Amino acid sequence: MAAEESIWDEEKFQHRYLRVAKFFFLLAVIYLLWIALVLIGAYFLRLGNKWAVLTVEQWILSAIFLISIVIGFEIVLLLYDTLSKKRHLQPKTQKKMFIQGKKVHNYTLPIDAKGGIFSKTYILIDENSVLNLRYQMIPPHDLWG
Repeated sequence: MAAEESIWDEEKFQHRYLRVAKFFFLLAVIYLLWIALVLIGAYFLRLGNKWAVLTVEQWILSAIFLISIVIGFEIVLLLYDTLSKKRHLQPKTQKKMFIQGKKVHNYTLPIDAKGGIFSKTYILIDENSVLNLRYQMIPPHDLWG
């Protein structure tokens, strides 16, 4: 149960990071539009060098600084997402299970299902093997919103 809860927490964590990434991207786009407005005002409309409180060079340097922070943050998020997916995709070493002296082969549908309510069906394959078929009937987000 603890592993399923940690996966649920990671999903909430990733959604929170996605919202923050969208916010930073939107902030960078708005800032670039402001820089474009400052450049148009300074060079095309001839409003002067300091009509927007800072000089054009200072606005450009601040834009470079802000965009480098946003790019660094996006790289960190991308690496975190890639590493967390790799960790979940690594095959887990399962210990061999036996029921009444027969080896149990586990199969879950859908393959990546975690949490929720499952139905279990045991099917006799031969005299030495049993298939444990787990089918997810109710996903966890339907149970807990």
